[in-house]
Amino acid sequence: MIVTESKEETKLYILVGGKGTRLSSVTDTPKCLVDIKGKPFIDHLLDTIKGFDITLVCSDLNYEDFEPYKDKGVDVISEGMPSGTAGFIMNAKVETPDSFWVMNGDTYYPGEINLDADRSTIFVNKEKTRGDEGYVIGENEKVEKYVEKNPETAGETHLVNIGIYKLYLDELIFPYRVPLYPTQRQFKIPLSMEYDILPNIIDLRYKEVDTNRFDIGTPERLEKFKKWFV
Repeated sequence: MIVTESKEETKLYILVGGKGTRLSSVTDTPKCLVDIKGKPFIDHLLDTIKGFDITLVCSDLNYEDFEPYKDKGVDVISEGMPSGTAGFIMNAKVETPDSFWVMNGDTYYPGEINLDADRSTIFVNKEKTRGDEGYVIGENEKVEKYVEKNPETAGETHLVNIGIYKLYLDELIFPYRVPLYPTQRQFKIPLSMEYDILPNIIDLRYKEVDTNRFDIGTPERLEKFKKWFV
């Protein structure tokens, strides 16, 4: 269960725009809509989230797949062309509050996580890395360095990124809200949370949570989650 005790700053953007190309050998469905016991994966994730004002962030390529969630009380927006995990933050077409939460839409958290932060924060878990995850180096909840996808660290214990963030836009060190149209690009596309946002936040913090999680980004991980979710 993912909850917050805050009565303010409850806007949560869940990223569901990924094509799931690594799952193409087992499904042609967007990965967040893969069937798990008769329901799309994203439905199970939404069932675990309480106290947030939720918006699903997709692209024009899969907007129609997620549009029905508006009937379930969940907002759905398109960032236009696919522009990466941070594209919607930089996109002048997308209006966000000055502070908000961001969560990966392909990860399930079976434990209880109480989210609270008053600075830009990345949530982490101390664990052994697989080598294809990001992790932070720091102390006293202050990030000194963010390391993304280093296969040489597989098996090492680090503070691993669990895919949940709190962002305050006034802590970014570069302008945001820029045009992201083909003829007006001012930044490279796609934009990444890990490469383009986190390294450019003033005084980025981390919070350690003790939680298991399942991401379904590969056929092997999807199968592992299906076996657990019985």
